[in-house]
Amino acid sequence: MRCLSLPVVLVVFLVFACCSAHLIAQPDRSGYELIWQDDFSGTSVDNGLWTVADTNIPTNNSLQDYLPSQVTVENGNLVITSENSPSRGLPYRSGLVKSTALQKHGRWDVRAKLPTSRGMWPAIWLLGDTPNWPSLGEIDIMENRGDEPNMTSSAFHWGTNPPFSHSYIANTQMSMHNGALVDYHNSFHDYSVEWDPTQLRFYVDDVHYGTIRDSDVGGFLTNQVGNMRLILNTAVGGDFLDNPDSTTAWPQRFEIDHVYAYSRLESDPTLTFENGSFEQRGGSLAGWTTFGNDIPNVGSGQEHVSGGDESLKLFGRFNGETNYSGVEQGVSVIEGDELWASAEAFVSSLDSLAGTDNEVFLKVDYYREAYGLFDSEDYISSDFIVLADSATSEDEWAEMSLNSTAPLGAVEARLALVFAQQNDATGAVFIDNVQFRNLTAIPEPSTIGMLGLVTWGLLWRRKR
Repeated sequence: MRCLSLPVVLVVFLVFACCSAHLIAQPDRSGYELIWQDDFSGTSVDNGLWTVADTNIPTNNSLQDYLPSQVTVENGNLVITSENSPSRGLPYRSGLVKSTALQKHGRWDVRAKLPTSRGMWPAIWLLGDTPNWPSLGEIDIMENRGDEPNMTSSAFHWGTNPPFSHSYIANTQMSMHNGALVDYHNSFHDYSVEWDPTQLRFYVDDVHYGTIRDSDVGGFLTNQVGNMRLILNTAVGGDFLDNPDSTTAWPQRFEIDHVYAYSRLESDPTLTFENGSFEQRGGSLAGWTTFGNDIPNVGSGQEHVSGGDESLKLFGRFNGETNYSGVEQGVSVIEGDELWASAEAFVSSLDSLAGTDNEVFLKVDYYREAYGLFDSEDYISSDFIVLADSATSEDEWAEMSLNSTAPLGAVEARLALVFAQQNDATGAVFIDNVQFRNLTAIPEPSTIGMLGLVTWGLLWRRKR
């Protein structure tokens, strides 16, 4: 159905009724523009979007022959099948596709279900067109070992060739829900990267878990990285993992539900707050950035909730040092904006903070750069309150709030919920119903009708 031309205020209310299918197919992301996508709705690989590999020259000492016959489209998915069948001098068969589109900067979202079993090496990655690797860099959005269903990793590789030099930085992530580790082999999940001129930000299911900055790689992101193609493949064995053995189950399927590729707009994203109740995606940390999540010790679940079905659970990393773990999420601001944050906290008598020096903070950190690094030149200042400590009443929910004003030079105000663990002390805190508002930018919903709120918001943004 075609949408009619309507006044802008009314379009806000009718867009989902009129064009909901279009919006689902093309998710909107502030600061980015969708430029191509593949939902694999046909019966074969779209040769306008993908090149299918046909090569028996492996890399990284992997053991597969890449054959077009191993890449199919079935039931709305791209399927890469790995088999225990010799081909052209190699012991196994598998598949690889690369995008025809070359791109520098943007966002890539890939929804996929990973193969399992020892020796499987599925990957979603970006690579430039050069035989002189790694002179243009390599961005690994997702890699997984087939015998590690609860962990995925991302990485950036860079260097020179000639002369050959190679460095890399890798991030790993695990996710906890209801006290159990998420299994990335038994269902579909979203794997993403945002590639800005000076940063790479990695996501799983819209949870931001890792950032690589230009300063981490000697300016390589700014000065050296070139246009790249998206690659989807399953290698078999190789330098990254153990080779298949008698425990490996065959065949294995790497299933990709969709791919969305966005270009980076000149204007910076507008940061907004979401998922303060931890209900999105069936109960997750979508929209949040995690830090200090080593065990993992930052997760969501239904053990204790104040509203809805989910809450955040934080505890320490038990690394023998004072350590900090938690989540954070930012909103766009300018100097003088008034911010308000609140959260409810719960300490169980069965996992008490009593007798410890552990504390949980609700903080608002200010940055002069969006996605800036804490305690660096990007960071300006903080306001905070103690949300829970050894004196907190147990087995009951308590709400606390914080008012704050954006200082000179601030472009991002970032709410952080931080568990500070001392001396490996035990105890946990549950947090729910988190709110974070820029009161200057958006009036309280109770003081203005919905139609007026949208109108006011449009006028405010125009003035700003």
